[in-house]
Amino acid sequence: MSIYLDNAAACPCDSDTIDFFRAVMVRFFANQESMGFHGAECANALKESGARLSAALCGTDTGDLIWTNTGTGALLTAVQGAMVHAPKGDIVTSPLEHPALAHALFRAAGQYGRTLHFSKAEQDGKINLESLEALLNEKTALVALHHVQSETGRIQDLKAIREILDRKAPRALFLADTIQSAGKIRIPWSGARLDIMTVSGQKIGCPSGGALVYRPALHKSMACIRSLEHRIGRCVPAAAMTLANRLAELLLEIDENAMYAAELKDTLRTCLAEEGVTYRQTVKAACSSPYILHMTLPPYQGAILTRALHAYEISVAPGSACESEGDGSPALRAMGYPAAETHCALRVSTWADNTVEEMRTFSRALAECIRNY
Repeated sequence: MSIYLDNAAACPCDSDTIDFFRAVMVRFFANQESMGFHGAECANALKESGARLSAALCGTDTGDLIWTNTGTGALLTAVQGAMVHAPKGDIVTSPLEHPALAHALFRAAGQYGRTLHFSKAEQDGKINLESLEALLNEKTALVALHHVQSETGRIQDLKAIREILDRKAPRALFLADTIQSAGKIRIPWSGARLDIMTVSGQKIGCPSGGALVYRPALHKSMACIRSLEHRIGRCVPAAAMTLANRLAELLLEIDENAMYAAELKDTLRTCLAEEGVTYRQTVKAACSSPYILHMTLPPYQGAILTRALHAYEISVAPGSACESEGDGSPALRAMGYPAAETHCALRVSTWADNTVEEMRTFSRALAECIRNY
């Protein structure tokens, strides 16, 4: 039996989600931007789904929404819309961002003539708030940071970052990459007064689909990215509707699911110890997503161990799915890890259908891979 432990890259779809997607795909196939009856029907269904998703994530502090086909598309749209809304000013981010956000920011800085500043990172994966604060001033237009780091699972304190913004750059837009947290842990949309947050359907067991939620004051700037300038593609209506439905379901049981994920992670740590696997956990459990256990196993390279686990039909990841090899983990480099150790990471990420027995089986397989390395 195969074991899938790469859920931070993409979660499998359950049968109910597939059935829902199939049903809405059959009915809502038209172009939602067409003036015909079927196009109008699609547009209305998307509007209702958008309201449902926004209400699920934001509560009464409602945000507007743009549908995309992927999480990458949501991040790209968010950055472009922010640049249109704030025609002048610098961009502040961290060296820990997912490549999709990092490259979107690099391109935007070049395209719009902005200066891009990077905060420092601490060894436990926390964004150094003192260095972040030192970068902020009245010229800051956009602060773009993650909520859950895509590789290590480190959770950032978005409320604390908002307090710094209020002091140093109150007019800056606050974009949070919430792709690894939406549907998994609670997002402080109101508490951190986020301006933009992002969602990816594949991270919560949908076939595709993405979205960005933003404050109504940004609507004109955000809407033009698709409706006037066509910088992003038209979303697939069925994917968007499935995403809204699945996210609403997950938010009803978010605490129970997170508790189960935390139990699996505790079990995994115990099993690894029983198998004699020596590793370094990069982020303490209390500071990381319950769905992600990230470790380094020097001198063993994560990419080689990941391939060795193919023989056991087990999937993990040597880092973020988008940057697994090359020069080593950029996140670990930013956190001050030795160059050689940045190649020695494994990310184990779970979902609701993983089991305790799978944690035991994986631990035994990993121990064998290390013995045979």
